[in-house]
Amino acid sequence: MKRIIALILIFVVTQLIIQSNNRLSLSNRVAIENYKNPKDDNWEYIKYRLFDGKTESVYKINPLMDDGPILLELNRATKLDSIAVQEIMEDLRALLPLKTIEYLDDYAGEKISNTSKYKNDWEKKIKDIPYHRLRYSVVPLSFEIADRSTFGAKIKTVLSDGSSIERSNKIKEEGFKREPNSVWFFFKDSISYEKRKQYIQYEFLRTLCFIHPNDLNSYADIANKGVYFSQDYVPQYAKFNEQDKFLLQKLYSENFNEQFKEYMYANYPWRYASNFLNKKLTKAKALIIIVGVGILVFILLFGYFQNKKFKYSFLNYFYPILFIMLNLAYFIQIYGYIIDINSTITWIESLYMIVGATVFTVIISLSLWLFDNLIKKQNLNFTLQLVLKVIFTFVAFNIPMLAVGKGIIQNFQFQESYAPILFLWIALAFGRGLLIYLNHMAQSLVNEKDVELSRLKEANTQSELKLLQSHINPHFLYNALNSIAGLAYKSPEKTEKMALSLSNLFRYSINKKGQQMSTVKEEVLMVQNYLEIEKIRFGERLTFILEVEKTLENEAIPMYILQPLVENAIKHGVSQIRGEGLIVLEIKQEDDNLLIRVIDNGPDFENGLVSGHGLQTVYDLLRLSYGDKASLHWENAPAKHISIIIPKN
Repeated sequence: MKRIIALILIFVVTQLIIQSNNRLSLSNRVAIENYKNPKDDNWEYIKYRLFDGKTESVYKINPLMDDGPILLELNRATKLDSIAVQEIMEDLRALLPLKTIEYLDDYAGEKISNTSKYKNDWEKKIKDIPYHRLRYSVVPLSFEIADRSTFGAKIKTVLSDGSSIERSNKIKEEGFKREPNSVWFFFKDSISYEKRKQYIQYEFLRTLCFIHPNDLNSYADIANKGVYFSQDYVPQYAKFNEQDKFLLQKLYSENFNEQFKEYMYANYPWRYASNFLNKKLTKAKALIIIVGVGILVFILLFGYFQNKKFKYSFLNYFYPILFIMLNLAYFIQIYGYIIDINSTITWIESLYMIVGATVFTVIISLSLWLFDNLIKKQNLNFTLQLVLKVIFTFVAFNIPMLAVGKGIIQNFQFQESYAPILFLWIALAFGRGLLIYLNHMAQSLVNEKDVELSRLKEANTQSELKLLQSHINPHFLYNALNSIAGLAYKSPEKTEKMALSLSNLFRYSINKKGQQMSTVKEEVLMVQNYLEIEKIRFGERLTFILEVEKTLENEAIPMYILQPLVENAIKHGVSQIRGEGLIVLEIKQEDDNLLIRVIDNGPDFENGLVSGHGLQTVYDLLRLSYGDKASLHWENAPAKHISIIIPKN
């Protein structure tokens, strides 16, 4: 019961955590909160321009610029172009003091631009950086005449004065390649120096990072917006503002990702921040949480249902599967709650989930119950039964998915939704097979131990019976020899007769040595010899009657079970009175049992049965021979007697 309470608490606490107070998703609540309480504009500028909301990766044009220098290569630049580039580099050095920003030739210390030098020499290094790697840190800026076509240009912008700019944006057009963007400027002679510098600065800055597509920022009213405001190229409108500077400073700092994570977790709910920074990692964390909770729930369920048997066999299938399906539904809810910030989960949806899990449980448990009962009737060997049960368990758990129709199945993204559940069904099928196998092996061991225990009990019973017989013979011999000694001088004839009767008794014992059972006829004959001996001792004071049904003479009874009863009647009955003593032995059938009764006319039993050593022996003989199937009792009325009831063979 404690385990069930713990499971219920897990479900209740889980529901309290994941239930939404309203119909708004987390992403919508965050948007409303941001509108009411704006976050840091600079970091928000970075958030929507450098990140895709799925991974931690920052879309820099060239990740190699992180560790290495930022280098420029000018082709056919005019004096004004060179002056403009130099001023731009100075401004950028002031903004990024820790970065090396130079011309390629100045950095290399020799003329290597626009030549084939080192291009085929992959081992050549410049300042310990291989040349082919260093080339990835170079931003080529080319200045051509206006009417000349450009080979390899991908994106073209026509300016208001007729000038144009073309770029080879490898990420935007072809997916990321380990190559920098190249830029070609086609300026009209009439363009002013300020415009020339503005356009060069814009294009140079845009080569330093990639702006993630964001439809919210791709609209016409972008005048005076930042260089990194929109992914679209708008050099004639954008201004290099403070937000752009903040973006570059943070982007090329040593711990940019850590700073951004700190900002996100400090200003957003953990689910939102986690999903935005790295959705794959969040999914992995969600799976770890589910596996952890799943293991705990499995331990509780296994501990409760391991040896639990219900009155109706169907319930042995229904209850465990119900808990499994409810847990699966809750785990799906937990997983969706963690990774899907656009979803909502309400109490009514949870109720639908419980109803659906119950319906699925009925289908699965009924299928398994009917199938198991069917194969039981086929008398198949255990191995074949085990294989069939494993296969059908997997089929049964998939039956509900087939029953709900193709429409729902088609709505699944198979790899992300149903594939994990499919693997779970496989695990459950093999897990059930393993439990069946282990239970079978355990039951086989128990059966072997039961057989071994039965053999030990049988051996112990034989040993105890032999011990009891050894108790009877010396006890009786002691009494008989005392009687012979008492008559030796008084009546030689009686002494001789008693000795002969005693000899007959021991001849019976010797012939029966090693046996546990005898017949009614043989046991009565032994009692008759015993009573003959006692009659010689008591004389006319003792009378005995033997009443035995002829049909019962061959019935098997334990050896020495009658003599202690008769001996007890003489010792505690006849010997206690002065007048004539009477001993009656009755053996008859009563229903399906054998009734043995010894009657005497001695004093009544007082304060319970006076058993003595002899009657304790009878108790033990009955216990060892019949267990709890035989009984012994006594009564003082209508006649004093001791009775034994034992089952007939």
